[in-house]
Amino acid sequence: MAQIQRWTPSATRSRGRVVAPDLTIVELPAPGGGEDVLITAAGQVVTGLANGDVVRLEDGRFRVLGNTGGRPLGIEQLPDGTFLICDHDLGLVRFDPASGDTAVVVGDIAGEHLHFCSNAVVLADGTTYFSSSSPSASVDGYREDAVAHVTRGGFYRLNPSDNAVTVLRDDLAFANGVALAPDESFVLVAETLSYRISRYWLTGPRAGKWDYFVDGLPGFPDNISIGSDGLLWVSLPAPRQPVLDFLLPRNPWLRRALMLIPEGLQPQPADVVWVQAYDLTGTLVHDCETKHPDFGFVTAVAERDGVVWLSALHNPNLAKFVIED
Repeated sequence: MAQIQRWTPSATRSRGRVVAPDLTIVELPAPGGGEDVLITAAGQVVTGLANGDVVRLEDGRFRVLGNTGGRPLGIEQLPDGTFLICDHDLGLVRFDPASGDTAVVVGDIAGEHLHFCSNAVVLADGTTYFSSSSPSASVDGYREDAVAHVTRGGFYRLNPSDNAVTVLRDDLAFANGVALAPDESFVLVAETLSYRISRYWLTGPRAGKWDYFVDGLPGFPDNISIGSDGLLWVSLPAPRQPVLDFLLPRNPWLRRALMLIPEGLQPQPADVVWVQAYDLTGTLVHDCETKHPDFGFVTAVAERDGVVWLSALHNPNLAKFVIED
């Protein structure tokens, strides 16, 4: 088992007016769920499936654009129309939707395979910032990292001129979704296991420094994105578990004993559909939570013109809803 770390969670932030959105379910063409969801510049919805397929919604039906040969996670559109995909198995790859071709951009860092590449953003000058969640967990096996509170997630910068990779952090608590401020003044990265979104400043007097954009989230943040409304949308697959919060700062042997209990008897995440949206000062604007028999454990969210799209890692559907005024 991974080394168990003591950690004292921040107090849970107050929630806003909770709205239960009316979901529309859209079936995917293969059973494996979409870990991330992208709305392209043309307004089309794109996601990647467990079988490696990259699919795009066209006229109400999904079209398979190609297959990465791995497990696509985070998806970002580049100015030339190609996609930058964080692939769990391959690393950071460029995918051409016209040809279906995949080319590895970053497959290893300092001689180590880039495992569990999670999400990325690209600046106007081509500089790329990307995350990797954990060198030990996998997309299907992260419970041990959560119980042990493993802080080995990475955050990196890729220079477009020479493809050199700079390690900015290697101690994040399950580095996950990444989002870029509209004015490119900072980049955000979700730390799933610490219930927070950290901020790395790119410009101004704080350039090169870190702080917390939002701390004490009421759930585990996954993928994040800036919507057309200028808000940061945050997917929350599950709420915080009181038992885990109680155990985290206490003697590690308590959590070691918890891991010996069969997984089916351990505390399970609540069955919920949950996303939040924050303005760029970190103020909560939308708190959207509901339940649906055919959807849950939301791992990504994207907003365009008042329509919010959701994806879920292990769910054979996408979902969408319209923001209430």
